[in-house]
Amino acid sequence: MESRQLGIDVAVYQGTSMTAYHNAGAKFGIIKLTEGTGYINPKAHYQIKSLHANHMYVHAYHFATFGYNTSRAKAEAKFFVNRAKAESISKKRYLWLDWETGSGNCVTGGKVASTKAILAFMKVCYDEGYKVGLYSGASLLRTAIDTKKIIQKYGTCIWVASYPTDYATEPDFNYFPSMDGVAIWQFCDNWKGLNVDGNISLIDLHKDSSVKKSASKPAEKPKPKPEKKNGVAYAPIINRNPNWMIQLMDGTGHYTGKYIKTNTRWKYFDVKTIKGMKCYKLGTDKQWVPGKFLKVIE
Repeated sequence: MESRQLGIDVAVYQGTSMTAYHNAGAKFGIIKLTEGTGYINPKAHYQIKSLHANHMYVHAYHFATFGYNTSRAKAEAKFFVNRAKAESISKKRYLWLDWETGSGNCVTGGKVASTKAILAFMKVCYDEGYKVGLYSGASLLRTAIDTKKIIQKYGTCIWVASYPTDYATEPDFNYFPSMDGVAIWQFCDNWKGLNVDGNISLIDLHKDSSVKKSASKPAEKPKPKPEKKNGVAYAPIINRNPNWMIQLMDGTGHYTGKYIKTNTRWKYFDVKTIKGMKCYKLGTDKQWVPGKFLKVIE
């Protein structure tokens, strides 16, 4: 299963047919089910039905109005879970909490209180057997929420919105909002001109977590050979544009504002995983490049 898959999220503002999104390359959909303790998306049932008909994975989200109120958060979570069960959302999939400005949701209650309420919401969903995640904009995730506590509790589960541009066909990882725990990046709000948010998963959202028991002892896998830590790599032209540049990262995954040209050869001096990506060190600790942009040639 590929970890990076394109997906969409829809609400009442989109139609009930998911076919155009599927044909455009989307592999999963996240349907808005509920908001607060009284609103149910009237199109959700048909949107979910269409996702299934198009053989797309189905996740769901709830728009929060509880702000930093823990008891209200629990009430909203129960309302959401009940609707998820009514729509037969698989417990192999995620229930996402959309916590952002809008519909009276208070985002200025303080990082401690807001995070406590968010965790209370997620716990109700988790205790019902669902995988859980948190959605918000990059700015709020950095300033209004203690995302470290969220990640410590539920692992890589952040769905971050950050748009380098409103319209896009593919995510441009030169503009990835560098932060820990990102499971999905929402990279535009008009994907391929289809009037729908564009998302890319950074982890395998759809792996089957069930373990098959076997009476026989599984054969031992041969140990992989240690990866060569130095050599020569080629940076090919990207998107058939010889002027395309590749932005460098530092050793912690933050982009530096420095670039290298494509159609060039580079010596690399180390290889390690940064933010879930295999990266190659081209010089100092501020000169790392994601491996997807390079081809090792010797």
